[in-house]
Amino acid sequence: MHSQSFEQVLCDFEGLIKNQIKKLRLTSYFDEYYQVGVVALWEAYRNFDPERGSFAAFALHTVRGHMLTMLRKEKRFGDHHVLHDEQQTTAYIDEQHSYHLDSSLFSSLTPYLSHLTEREQLWVVEAIIHDKKLGEIAREYGVSTNTVSSWRKQAIRKLRAVHLPVGV
Repeated sequence: MHSQSFEQVLCDFEGLIKNQIKKLRLTSYFDEYYQVGVVALWEAYRNFDPERGSFAAFALHTVRGHMLTMLRKEKRFGDHHVLHDEQQTTAYIDEQHSYHLDSSLFSSLTPYLSHLTEREQLWVVEAIIHDKKLGEIAREYGVSTNTVSSWRKQAIRKLRAVHLPVGV
């Protein structure tokens, strides 16, 4: 295989890369996955052993494998990270939940909640006041349970560190 330059191999197998992008229905991310395919083809070119079979089969296996690995990584990342507009979330939290708390309960929690981020406050209100489970909160706000769990951990850590004067 090393009798040909990589540029020639790329010209010969460019169709394989494009075909895999189509088969995996990744055409909306064509440029990104095309690059993954080129890198995978380069790896196949460097690591090919002619005694173990044909280069075409090895290239197909390597290119497809790299693309599937990239898809898995992106899915895993997407499952654990959700983008939010802070202003929109704040407004939603205020509109959706502040009216559920009676004023005496809310005023007694204010000194504690002021030490927390909005997301941590959301966890306190939903879990403690409304008695919701992590999974329910996660579904309601479109985030993973791990995300809600991290809000919980941070809120508890911060609340343990709060030392308010007696009578507040």
